[in-house]
Amino acid sequence: MFFKKKPTEFKCTIANTGETFTVPGKINLLQAALNAGIKWPCDCKVGSCGTCRCILKEGKIKALHDFTYTLDGEMLKEGYILACQSQLKSDLVVEVDFEQGSLENLKLV
Repeated sequence: MFFKKKPTEFKCTIANTGETFTVPGKINLLQAALNAGIKWPCDCKVGSCGTCRCILKEGKIKALHDFTYTLDGEMLKEGYILACQSQLKSDLVVEVDFEQGSLENLKLV
């Protein structure tokens, strides 16, 4: 029997800017974007602030930690994920609001 080898890297496209970058191996989405020189919003890099959130438009990810600790039910229904806690399982298309801040700041307003 022959087994199809899983890709060791995937591509991510940011829908609202058209930027595309490679996500190698087991690096999370946020780190791959930062390595590619993309000014992705982030504060904590551990999944607690929500600043790196984006909307998953196409593709599959593996969540490294439960997003419900940071994102509410409505955001999850809309397809939000945390880039710092997402490993790619396929090529992705995401939408990023580059002006967003942490969720804590939104709650204070």
